[in-house]
Amino acid sequence: MSLPVLISAIASSLLLPPVSPLLLYLAGAWLRRRAPRTGLALMLLGATILLVLSTRIGALWLVRPLEAQYPPLASPGQAQAIVILGSGRMDQAPEYGGSDESTPLGMKRLQYAAHLARQTGLPILVTGGSPDGSPQSEAAVMARNLQRDFGVAVRWQETRSDTTAENASYSAAMLRAEGVERILLVTDTLHMPRAMRVFTQTGLQVQAAPTLFLDRARPRPTDYLPRAGNLDLASYALREWIGQCWYRVRHALGH
Repeated sequence: MSLPVLISAIASSLLLPPVSPLLLYLAGAWLRRRAPRTGLALMLLGATILLVLSTRIGALWLVRPLEAQYPPLASPGQAQAIVILGSGRMDQAPEYGGSDESTPLGMKRLQYAAHLARQTGLPILVTGGSPDGSPQSEAAVMARNLQRDFGVAVRWQETRSDTTAENASYSAAMLRAEGVERILLVTDTLHMPRAMRVFTQTGLQVQAAPTLFLDRARPRPTDYLPRAGNLDLASYALREWIGQCWYRVRHALGH
């Protein structure tokens, strides 16, 4: 694992729930002897954030603005290729003989991309390197999953990227070498705003093809109950908000 990837992982752990609200709570507990009111306020704030984001209602407060930015794909238009973004891997899955496999989130992306490929006949590029230092790239894992599980072949594999920004720049270079300028971009709804930003900056003509819409289920009383899965969802959405802010800062600084 490269140092930038490791630093990013550590920063994410500190900034995202459950660690960030727990740190607020602990800071409040430490301050309570010196500044009782401030300490108590921080403890209550940390506990409240953790509780609210553990409910589906609280998680959707972060999800909705991201998901609303790009509606479901209506038509492929004049696209020349489909680009699918990686989302990590499941290491050495024993049920598949110990091979690395795409994550459940990644499989949702692949499933929708396979559907689009059958509808349109467009060639596919999968993008994802080995940010964790694994010998096999995420792109190679995705290509194998597409062929084995969905019967869809991959034309191009971009295997060097460690970040979404690198997904965009390296994929754009590969596609332009093949005369491709117009693409359908497949990723999940929460990741799509950040992905569209960096892919559009490459100069490609990009049409969003989001999948995994989360804010379509009917409301249920259980939406107000805290659950670990809701906290995972809130953490993912918050990571995307932070990622968008970071990309804006980097762009403003000329990086």
